[in-house]
Amino acid sequence: MDYESFLMIGAAAVAVVLLGVGVGVFTVMRGKRARGAGERWVRAAFSIWSGGEDSASWPAQRAQQSLSSWYGATNVGKFWEVIRGLRQGQTGNVAWDAVRALDLLRIGLAAQYIDAEACYDEAWKIGRDLQQRHGSWEELAQAFEAGMRAWQQRQGITDLQETGRVQRNLPALRQQIWPTVDFKTTLPDD
Repeated sequence: MDYESFLMIGAAAVAVVLLGVGVGVFTVMRGKRARGAGERWVRAAFSIWSGGEDSASWPAQRAQQSLSSWYGATNVGKFWEVIRGLRQGQTGNVAWDAVRALDLLRIGLAAQYIDAEACYDEAWKIGRDLQQRHGSWEELAQAFEAGMRAWQQRQGITDLQETGRVQRNLPALRQQIWPTVDFKTTLPDD
């Protein structure tokens, strides 16, 4: 092999390596953007219920106590039973059950029952299902509120603070959160 051929092969090898590095960097950056968009989508959805508060920021003891008293989820296994039950539908209203499951995943993160990876993996599955069933944030919020009100009526809840919760959250969601998060955002599936 002559010197010129050797240089051409070497240059081609360097070009292939640099192209591979470039593709790798692009893929990682694209994945981070998709993940960030997916995380913002989850927040926009659970904010229908929470008004924007992220329950993952709660102290672990508060989160564990809340899961225990509200759902009987006293450990990791029982926590996942609650999430599975909500995903399967407990009340007959998918939006009411699923949005609460999103919020409970965040509480489970605060309670140290799950890590961020498990939280988002499950949340994105729930989100993809909600995207298939609803066409917009408004439609999801209306379905969620209908489920919440039906549940409250069955429980005999008439307190205006509780029954008006979604309506109080909507102005901020419409002005600050939903305009920045496309309802049809492609949610990660890994």
